[in-house]
Amino acid sequence: MTSLQARLSTGLIVALALLTVLAVVIGGYSLRQLAEDFVAGRVEHDLETLLAALEFDAAGHPQLAADRISATFRQPYSGHYYRIESAGVELCSRSLWDAELPLPTFAADRFSRSFAAGPQGQHLLVVSRAFQVRGQWVTLLATEDFSPVIAGLRSLLLQFGLMALIAFGGLLLLQRLIVQRGLAPLEQMRRELARLARGEIPQLPVTAPDEVRPLVAELNRLLELLGQRQQRARHALGNLAHGLKTPLTALIQLAEQPPPAGEVRGWWRDLRQQIEQIRSLTEREMKRARIVGGGNPGQRVLLNQEVADLIATLRLIHRGRDLRIEARIPPDSLFAGDRDDLLELLGNLLNNACEWAVTTVRLTGESKPEGLWLRVEDDGPGCPPEQLELLRQRGARIDESRAGYGLGLAIAGDIVSQYGGTLQLGQAEELGGFLAEIALPHPAGG
Repeated sequence: MTSLQARLSTGLIVALALLTVLAVVIGGYSLRQLAEDFVAGRVEHDLETLLAALEFDAAGHPQLAADRISATFRQPYSGHYYRIESAGVELCSRSLWDAELPLPTFAADRFSRSFAAGPQGQHLLVVSRAFQVRGQWVTLLATEDFSPVIAGLRSLLLQFGLMALIAFGGLLLLQRLIVQRGLAPLEQMRRELARLARGEIPQLPVTAPDEVRPLVAELNRLLELLGQRQQRARHALGNLAHGLKTPLTALIQLAEQPPPAGEVRGWWRDLRQQIEQIRSLTEREMKRARIVGGGNPGQRVLLNQEVADLIATLRLIHRGRDLRIEARIPPDSLFAGDRDDLLELLGNLLNNACEWAVTTVRLTGESKPEGLWLRVEDDGPGCPPEQLELLRQRGARIDESRAGYGLGLAIAGDIVSQYGGTLQLGQAEELGGFLAEIALPHPAGG
């Protein structure tokens, strides 16, 4: 069962059925108890009447004043019976004829209630009690046929069950309407998604119930992210096409104009230069294309471990220089994202810092409540203010032919933007060189 409407309908049907059955059972039990209490009250009244009609002869034997008891006790098998015992003498109602009416176990200080089979299969409600009259104990028992009451209750329960069944059917129709109305926003979202797929709307409307609104917001955020990635991919393709135009033209010219006999070496040098430029441009844009894909959600990377390996690699690359590369990162600092993104981000920033540093490159990290804060600085000459302002302009075409910060910062900026962070550039206060500050917020729900 994959339909949400079917699941909700089935659950509601089961719940309504259980409630209906429970209502019938509880209602039937309550009605029976009410009827039993009513009939028992009448029988207790009969017992009190018998007690009032009770007399004793000179020998102390019990007897009843016939004119003070109900005529139903004289009608054969009427269902109204009594039995009285005192001093070994037993009095029974005429309605019993020769039938036996067993005396149940009961308490002497209160009315006791029980059921017994009557002379003709009647279902008798029996009420009994012991009284002390004139210094001797008298046991009284009276009954009433409960069978008509049971028959009436069955008829009433049947009617109640039919009414409950009708109400159950009405509730089923009502719950179907409620479920359809409740799921209407999802159907509306489906239609809006179809419009979105056709390009009629840029985003889903946020006019939705409170339970659906977070889903709509997340879908819109995903659409925005996909749009940004698509835009980056288009820019990367445009940059690649633009960058390849000049070296390809030069290659065509070199191919169309064979070198003279004495200039072959220069011709090969120019050819290799243009091919190397094409390779460099291709690798650069492939790096940017990888950034468009984003990282793996939910991934956590321990900073110290990765930074240590990265610094070891940088020391190997710059082994010919007396360069000190420092890392000041708390042991439990985590990067919430893809490991390759972290290595590319810090690798570009640290390598650029190493290219420009005189003696010292420093990486500082700090875990804050709002996210992860990283700081890369060096003791080099820094960046001219006019270039610094150009680097701060997001989306601007940076002169990537300049050695050092251009390409590395562009790639780092793309990665930071991908994770919703910020990249601030400036001058290091302590070391005096270039400064790059990164603020990466914690992911939603992380």
